[in-house]
Amino acid sequence: MQPEDAKNQHLTFKKKERICSKLTIERLLEKKQKFFVYPFKCYYDFTPRTDADSVHRILITVPKRNFKHAVDRNRLKRLIREAYRQNHRQIFDNQIPDNLRSDLFFLYVGKEILPYNLIEDKIIEILQRLTKVVRS
Repeated sequence: MQPEDAKNQHLTFKKKERICSKLTIERLLEKKQKFFVYPFKCYYDFTPRTDADSVHRILITVPKRNFKHAVDRNRLKRLIREAYRQNHRQIFDNQIPDNLRSDLFFLYVGKEILPYNLIEDKIIEILQRLTKVVRS
């Protein structure tokens, strides 16, 4: 593996980083640990890591009620996923203890498609707020 490849590999977004289980989603919603940063409602849960392969996981939802066209919903999910992928390692790796894993659920509640730079700013704000929650 080239050194450049190793440097860029940490920026990938793999399947194991996504929340797919209905049980996990229900658990996140039942715990009612959430906060609001427009245009996102963020549900979160921090659990102890069970093994070395446990990673921070996310789920991104854009409701059909606000965006009738699948193209718009998919575009928003891509923008959110990219903003998270670019920034979560910088913030989480330094601030969250190694023995914890996070499950995050981003619900986009805005009515319009915001530009990428605003979405990225909000995702960074959410991640920084989550690190404060962990430290307290």
